[in-house]
Amino acid sequence: RRMEVYTALYDEKLKKQFPIVAKIITEETFHEELLNHAIVFGGNGAEKCSSVIHHPNASFDREIEPLAGEMNAMAQEKYQKGEFEDVAYFEPFYLKDFVTTTPKNKVLAKILEKKN
Repeated sequence: RRMEVYTALYDEKLKKQFPIVAKIITEETFHEELLNHAIVFGGNGAEKCSSVIHHPNASFDREIEPLAGEMNAMAQEKYQKGEFEDVAYFEPFYLKDFVTTTPKNKVLAKILEKKN
C-alpha cells in the first residue's frame, strides 16, 4: 500500500467530479481523465503521483495542501445557506475502516496476550 493515496477529482470551480476514494497509483491512474483535461495534483500524494504518472496534461504542485484554515469560505457559504449538521446525529466520514493487527514483536505479543 506504499503507493496508496486518498484522492478526489474536482473541476476548476472546486465542484467534485469523482468521490473521495483510496486509490493505488499506477501509470494508468487518471489516464482517461488526462486525455481530455489538465489535472493539477496537490497534497502529500502529489509526490507519489509524480513518480509514476507521466502525461503532458498532468502537473504536480507540492505547495497545494488541504488546510483547515482554507475551509472558511466553504463554511461561510454553508452558514449563509442555512446548511447545518445536527451534531447529535452527525457521523464523520472515515474513508476506510480501522483494522487492528497483531504485533510481530513476540515479546509485545505475549504481553498483550496476558492482558486479554
